[in-house]
Amino acid sequence: MAFRAYQRHDDDSSTDVTPQHLSELGLDVITLHHTEDPQQEARKVLQGWGYPLEREDCVVPFDFRHDANNSEEVSAFIGQMVDLAHAPELAVPSELAALTEDSSIFFELEDIKAHKWIRIHAGPGQLYRIHPGVKVRVIMADDNRHHHGTLFVKDGVSKLGVIPGTDLHEHEVRQAFLTKIGT
Repeated sequence: MAFRAYQRHDDDSSTDVTPQHLSELGLDVITLHHTEDPQQEARKVLQGWGYPLEREDCVVPFDFRHDANNSEEVSAFIGQMVDLAHAPELAVPSELAALTEDSSIFFELEDIKAHKWIRIHAGPGQLYRIHPGVKVRVIMADDNRHHHGTLFVKDGVSKLGVIPGTDLHEHEVRQAFLTKIGT
């Protein structure tokens, strides 16, 4: 499935959302599947964003599928999201990016300004950067776990984790994000 972002309405209609709007909300999306070497192109973009790619602990493969062979840190990160299955709202404490090799996952991004949720269908060859404190909903159901590629963690995989939605309201990372976007 190709990348798509949209707001769903009560009447089952939807309105597409631009990558520029997503960026204003703390999620940057760049399509790289038309380049010869998406991994190399992603690394160039990430270096421009200040990611220390020479550090071993900043680049790690990931796979959301059951029984995947992930690093200990990535397995713990995925486990934290699975544990939130009944209340799937969360944020990350450290900036991270993901280059998808293959994906049919969807997740939702909070549009804090419109008080709505934007559904995002991730596609292969997409580079996503999510800022700390951005609220997302990730439904880690069995049919929504086909998602793998390379994860880039700006502060290193030891900083990889989730802030549950129940803890976000007063969390310093969330407050810093809200201040940054002017809400």
